[in-house]
Amino acid sequence: MSTADRAPRRTLHRALTRATTVALAGSLTVGLCSCGNAADRPDNNSAAAPGIGSAPLATDNSVDGVATEQAPVYWVGTGDQAGYLFREFRTPETTDVADPVARAAITVTASSPSDPDYRTLWTAVDSVGTSVSPSGTVTVDLPAAAVAAQLSEEDARMALQQMVYTVSAAAVTAGLLDASTAKEVRILVDGRTGYRAFGSVDLNDPLTRDPAVAAPIWLVDPQTGADPGSPVTVFARVLPSVHNVRWEIVSGERRVKGDSVKAASPGTDPTVGTELRTTVDLAPGKYTFRVVGTDDHGTTLTDDHEVTVSSGR
Repeated sequence: MSTADRAPRRTLHRALTRATTVALAGSLTVGLCSCGNAADRPDNNSAAAPGIGSAPLATDNSVDGVATEQAPVYWVGTGDQAGYLFREFRTPETTDVADPVARAAITVTASSPSDPDYRTLWTAVDSVGTSVSPSGTVTVDLPAAAVAAQLSEEDARMALQQMVYTVSAAAVTAGLLDASTAKEVRILVDGRTGYRAFGSVDLNDPLTRDPAVAAPIWLVDPQTGADPGSPVTVFARVLPSVHNVRWEIVSGERRVKGDSVKAASPGTDPTVGTELRTTVDLAPGKYTFRVVGTDDHGTTLTDDHEVTVSSGR
């Protein structure tokens, strides 16, 4: 999965630090770009994910050197999509934690996704140590409580991928790593390697992103809980393994807008699918935006977001 993330560099802690609890909340209406792959994009743009994250609406606001950009956070799906990751952009409520990688790691454990179809597999903790090496290794030092839940090996590996995707995205978003740098994440527990996390997986070696956990059908924009105003841009990504794809906007039982989505051409890179971008005019009201398709096993895959449109723009 290709990446093309860049973000303005900021003066931030790179040494291993202890961070206090921070709650991240809110969402960001993602800007759109002209691109044909599944990576996130810089400069007020984004594309389908999960790729190394770049906050699409970076700001220059900071307090005492603390970056306050929107940060990409990855959550685990539910039901038939329990084996996939989905991304939301979150805003820090406070600037108590200077280290953006620590903020991101704490968010994975202590916050809840805006979309009720997503979840986290971690136990909440109030401190995380992090460091980022110039070679591209992100080290995350977690308290044992974070991995105390007893999970199956499959769920444990999904939890670890959730952390790997999120903290590597945070390192790029904050400018601590260049998007082109190969990235790996070393997870320590109470400062030690080799810990048996979630009772299932030994943390002996650094981890890298597994492209197989990228959500195969994903409504990127608008995000759950957004109030984008009208007209609204619908942005979705569908991998080649998903067929008979359609998008729709419904209000109550009434279908307002919708159409089919052209499938990716044969031989397309399995990590690079079809991107839908379309703009629709909507009257004020509450809507469900939905993208639906079927995978190679005949399973119906859906991603839907509840959105309020309060006014036109």
